Amino acid sequence: MNTTRRNLLIAAAATAISSGWGQVRSEAGTPVVRYNATTPEGKEMLRIYAQGVKAMRALSAADPQSWTFQWYIHATPKSKSQLLNEVFGTSGSPGRDLANETWYTCQSHLGQPEDYFLPWHRLYVAQFEEIIRTVTGHPEFTLPYWDYTSSSSYSMPEEFQDKNKNDPAFSTLFVANRNRDGGPLRSANVNAGEPLNKYFPGVRNFLVLPDMTKGDYRAFCSQLDSALHGNVHVYTGDGSNMGNVPTAAGDPIFWLHHCNIDRIWTGWNALGHKNPAETNGKNWADTRFVFASSDGRRVELSIDKISDSTNLPYRYDTLPGQVVVAQSSRAEDRLFLRSVRPGSAPGSARAGAAAGPVVLGAAPQTIKLEPTDPQNGLRDIAPRLLRGDVSRLVLVLNSVQAHVDPHTTYEVFLDLPANTSGTAADDHYVGLLNFFGATGDQGHGAHVGKSVEFDVSDVVQRLRSRGGLQEETSVTLVPVGEPAADAEPSIAGGLELRGR
Repeated sequence: MNTTRRNLLIAAAATAISSGWGQVRSEAGTPVVRYNATTPEGKEMLRIYAQGVKAMRALSAADPQSWTFQWYIHATPKSKSQLLNEVFGTSGSPGRDLANETWYTCQSHLGQPEDYFLPWHRLYVAQFEEIIRTVTGHPEFTLPYWDYTSSSSYSMPEEFQDKNKNDPAFSTLFVANRNRDGGPLRSANVNAGEPLNKYFPGVRNFLVLPDMTKGDYRAFCSQLDSALHGNVHVYTGDGSNMGNVPTAAGDPIFWLHHCNIDRIWTGWNALGHKNPAETNGKNWADTRFVFASSDGRRVELSIDKISDSTNLPYRYDTLPGQVVVAQSSRAEDRLFLRSVRPGSAPGSARAGAAAGPVVLGAAPQTIKLEPTDPQNGLRDIAPRLLRGDVSRLVLVLNSVQAHVDPHTTYEVFLDLPANTSGTAADDHYVGLLNFFGATGDQGHGAHVGKSVEFDVSDVVQRLRSRGGLQEETSVTLVPVGEPAADAEPSIAGGLELRGR
């Protein structure tokens, strides 16, 4: 008997255990396995997944097991009140009450603490996974993941692509309005199987893991959310698809994306890093969210129940692998440099002047960072980083926002000399700024913005070794394409360079 067949037969013996969030283990009590979508096991799970998507789409939007109801738990494409009336009418009902409590509760796109991004989505995906088991009658089902950080999987799994849009088994996974080639995003033709990072080679590759060696949960969660997570959303489907929060969960690939985000978090824990017991002054045991269970009931869950990855009812066939390094104690967060409000007197940042806003547009924008103290020039800080006095340097963009989706991204550079572009700018490249979760969405008003962090430790060291640090520290943002006319993207809270 081949390995694939044997594993599937073992999985077929799985039994559901009522745990409040859809816990499933094998008869032996061991966690079931979530597979890479490209493996034979993962492909078999995709076949079941496609059946589940079809079954869920056939249900009324008022049914908590339906595709629409589950999509709207993440976010709604119109105002929630409007959709509640459209789906349930204006009279009260248990179904309407559950929808009102669960729809558009995704963390953290409405100003909630970003620390809840990972645990909320873990609960959300687990409930969805259990619904697929229920509607298909396949208790052995586990959600596959799309490992887009692997060079062999930069493209979306073929089951979701144009080649299978008429396939009887997989056509329900195809969505036409994913990104096409080019445009202001410099995007790939996603449905044709082109790699998401087609136009971003080498150091510009945005499909990279966050630093898995550092043990600060808040920093890890923030960088995973704003960088890799957001980039995959935007470069899979801009506008009315994955790149827009209210429509993102309407694409079946959304769930494989978030399964992989959960896998990366699990991998970070496997390196010995611990999740917090509390954040923002609130215990995780007292932080609860409401979902719809696989049988349509209201279920309220605290995030501390799923924060220990070793106790999860599932595991992953592989985890992102990096060598575990010795961890130094986290240094005190220290502000070294920051942007100054336009028009402020030189050096006013030292006196505590407010920073920002920085308005972005169709032309490159360079922002000078002023030292908060004379000894905080970047040329002075770089040797301290090498000695270990500062464990890492982080560039923080405070309150990134736009009125509507800009339909573009911005490449971020540190100390970029004037008239430098192309590969000559690679040494100065910091990362790619996307606006996923930072825009005002139709029917929901303006968002409060999000803070975006880039670890620039390696960039600073590289520039120091090559004499590339400038006398005056600056950050340059270069638009990949021309932003939408009414977007008005900005960094409302200014920029900071912090040591941690």
